[in-house]
Amino acid sequence: MLTRRHVLAGAAAASSLAPFAPALGKAPFAPAQAPGIHRRRIGAIEVTTVLDGVAPLGAQLFSGRPAAELKAVLAASGMTESLPTSVNAFVVNTGDKTWLLDAGLGANQAFGPNLGRVETNLKAAGIDPTQIDGIILTHAHADHCEGLINAAGAARFPNAELVIHEAEAAFWGDDGIMSRAPAEAKPFFESARKSLAPYAARIRKVKAGEVAPGLVLELAAGHTPGHCVLRVTSGQEQLLLIGDIMHNTAIHTAYPEVGFAFDGDPAMAAATRKRIFDMVSADGMLVAGTHVGFPGFGRVLKSGPAFRWVPAEWAYTL
Repeated sequence: MLTRRHVLAGAAAASSLAPFAPALGKAPFAPAQAPGIHRRRIGAIEVTTVLDGVAPLGAQLFSGRPAAELKAVLAASGMTESLPTSVNAFVVNTGDKTWLLDAGLGANQAFGPNLGRVETNLKAAGIDPTQIDGIILTHAHADHCEGLINAAGAARFPNAELVIHEAEAAFWGDDGIMSRAPAEAKPFFESARKSLAPYAARIRKVKAGEVAPGLVLELAAGHTPGHCVLRVTSGQEQLLLIGDIMHNTAIHTAYPEVGFAFDGDPAMAAATRKRIFDMVSADGMLVAGTHVGFPGFGRVLKSGPAFRWVPAEWAYTL
């Protein structure tokens, strides 16, 4: 540990050095950003955030409070109304198996060219798609499931089983529900169906509960009927991977009741959000979210009648 004596001794030594000429060489600009990967340990389990990219959401997608209030909350957190928003996936390595939680948007260009990087960033993390033993879907929206397939519609993860809550699979696979859905909602059904189709022979439809040692799927419905969160436990440490419980750390902690445009049942989504926030704030639990700024880890703490988001420090060691 550094002490005042160390600092003063170092300063004295530095002052005794002879002046030197600065280097004048010009370094080239980097051609690209560093890979979007970040690892941390939860007990004996390694969790790696894999960035799929950034989506331009925009404050107009949130509803239930006056626009001026939302703008003020964003400004107080240093955000603008444009809200460039991370899309994160997570690799969970238990030592026995390598799991992927969600798969990003894949080749779908609906949200622009800055998404679809899960496979590239997996490889930057030293993980080949053939090494993924299983994929757990929080839900089957396009930015979570279309990365399951390549541009030709084939399975991107040839050796992986696919785990999904039975309510989620039933909803997107129900022809009656799809036929009654408004025209603008039908592409969501088509997206889910084409993404899951190549895995039909290896889909495991589950209820809430343990899906693998240390990994417990918990139903957190509202955003979709079978939306889930994943609790990772090893020894005394826990992490809750919250999927789409929160779409903006400033808005949804200050106003958990605020709806989001892609919520299937906004009232249920808000009630679930409040329940999850109450739980993780009471337990001081580390959480990570799909749409929390990369690398996505932090804590939700109570703040008067609402909450506040505190990002976790970068994990300096593993």
